[in-house]
Amino acid sequence: MNKKVKLILQGLLFIAIIVGFIYIGTRDFSEKVVVDNERFDADYTNVSKDNVFKYVNAVETYAALKKDAIIFMGYPANIWSGYYANILNEAAKDSGIKEILYYDFYDDRENRNGTYQSIVLSLSNYLVTLDDGTEEIYAPTLVIVKDGKVIAFDNETAFTKGNITPEVYWDEYQTGIKYNNFKTMFEAYLK
Repeated sequence: MNKKVKLILQGLLFIAIIVGFIYIGTRDFSEKVVVDNERFDADYTNVSKDNVFKYVNAVETYAALKKDAIIFMGYPANIWSGYYANILNEAAKDSGIKEILYYDFYDDRENRNGTYQSIVLSLSNYLVTLDDGTEEIYAPTLVIVKDGKVIAFDNETAFTKGNITPEVYWDEYQTGIKYNNFKTMFEAYLK
């Protein structure tokens, strides 16, 4: 009887293993991959899903500063970044720009990330120096690099004066000026 029970248990174990292999083999393990433009659309609701933004981290941003790149720096909680990104996206698409790197620097700045500090050092000629001597990146900021040299830097609306909201500031006139400025920057980059 002992041999029969052992044989039955081995048979059941063999069947369980086969069923397990069949189950694992037919299961779809693919994760839903969120494309950068969809992720950006979710983070910035006023920018269309048809956008040119590609997420990068601090290391990738630092590396991009050494070659040719268009880098938008901001973060979703900054409401000015969304308005800025919308104009930037439209000007890029109309200029034939296929990709703008997007660096959400907020956590890196708060955590005093070493690579973030290297980015700040690389851009020190363009950043605002506070009274205490500190330099930081503020949102929104655009950096355009060609052959490892900054050819355009814009953080105009990172420091707005007065109690003005982006809805009021970005009227048709200001939007048109910024759009044309972006187009001019992109022309220089594409040359």
